[in-house]
Amino acid sequence: MNIAVLPLLVVAAALSVSLTGGGAEARKVTKLESTSASTDVVYNAISCRAHSASVTDFGAVGDGQTSNTKAFQDAVKQLSRFASDGGVQLYVPAGKWLTGSFSLTSHFTLYLHRDAVLLASQ
Repeated sequence: MNIAVLPLLVVAAALSVSLTGGGAEARKVTKLESTSASTDVVYNAISCRAHSASVTDFGAVGDGQTSNTKAFQDAVKQLSRFASDGGVQLYVPAGKWLTGSFSLTSHFTLYLHRDAVLLASQ
């Protein structure tokens, strides 16, 4: 395993474990200016933000080979506009999500499905 991937996998695992614990409820993703034609996704998540969207709404593909850096960066940029309106949550479904760096903002929750893995690229 690439050394650069290991720290991100540890963080992803910790986030996944801590967020799939108690207090979860079924939520329907509210698409905010979605660019995909996919249907709404229902998932169990903590109810901590007024707005939520899936990373797939921004063109991300969880195949472990496609670079999703732009999708994650675009999602953070667009969703951060709602920070002052109850915050946002970005849902990452099951899959292997290859991505370069992206920065989270205040009032932003990154929610990983328990079978979602973030793979770091340089």
